[in-house]
Amino acid sequence: MQVTRLRVLYGVLGEGSESVARDPTGYLGIEQGIYRRHGLELSWDHVQGTDERNQALANGDADLSLVIGRASLQHFLRTGATRLVGSCMNSSPYVLMVPAGTRELAHLGGKALACRRVIAETAPLAETFRSLGGLELGADLGLDTVDTDQHALDRLTEGSAGAALLPRPFDFVARERGFLPLAGWPVVADDPMPITVETMAARLSEKGGIMAAFLAAHREAIGYLQEHRSETLTMLSRVFGYAPVLAAVVYDEYLVSLDSRLTVDLPQVERLVRLTAPEAGGASELASRWLAPGAASSEAAAARSRAPCTA
Repeated sequence: MQVTRLRVLYGVLGEGSESVARDPTGYLGIEQGIYRRHGLELSWDHVQGTDERNQALANGDADLSLVIGRASLQHFLRTGATRLVGSCMNSSPYVLMVPAGTRELAHLGGKALACRRVIAETAPLAETFRSLGGLELGADLGLDTVDTDQHALDRLTEGSAGAALLPRPFDFVARERGFLPLAGWPVVADDPMPITVETMAARLSEKGGIMAAFLAAHREAIGYLQEHRSETLTMLSRVFGYAPVLAAVVYDEYLVSLDSRLTVDLPQVERLVRLTAPEAGGASELASRWLAPGAASSEAAAARSRAPCTA
């Protein structure tokens, strides 16, 4: 079989033992020979910084980049030169992270909530705090709106906020810093398309068949990861230095939600545009230019209640 080299880039949140990759599947897939069976010699490389990954795509040093949807949308709007070929995850719920001693919402009285500005403006936060904790947002509980989720995490870490609303996997970084998710917090906000797979339009034209082979292989690799818990935990420990408890949490609460369809949910494109770039116009027209042929799904993935595997 002829083997074609393909380089895929990803970044991580946090540093050192806090580093959390949005999708670490490539490591396991390479070890198991999954990509090679699909005719690929895959390089799965960590390149930190969205701008650095964008540059590597533009100058031909990489073929594909895994990047958060907000960043990939802005990349397309700036250049018009990128295309989405898939999405490894279409939804990431926001979690309320608090100090370990905080057991209920009422304990947040007199403190502040750090939250990304657009989430504060669009999610029913006031109603949720009022109904579940008897707290009036802005009075009993201050609201510290920031530009990014990283800034919200920073506010929590430095102690200027008593709670932070964070999407996954930011909450895992917060756990490593001693914070915990507040039990019973409902899903009131979502980060749409947290792991998109983008390439350059010119690269897609040149290597369309190779990109399709990668998607087929990565679907298989995600399935393998989700069916082999113990093997995945070992990989997370070896590659990222996770302690056993963190590796188990990341697997059980996050990696099982990777979407092996690798398609882009069109309703989430609409939500992403509404939250991130409302000035860009209609989501359907934008999607027709941004998404590669065959990348879209008109329906969201069915909700999973998957139990962790023990293999």
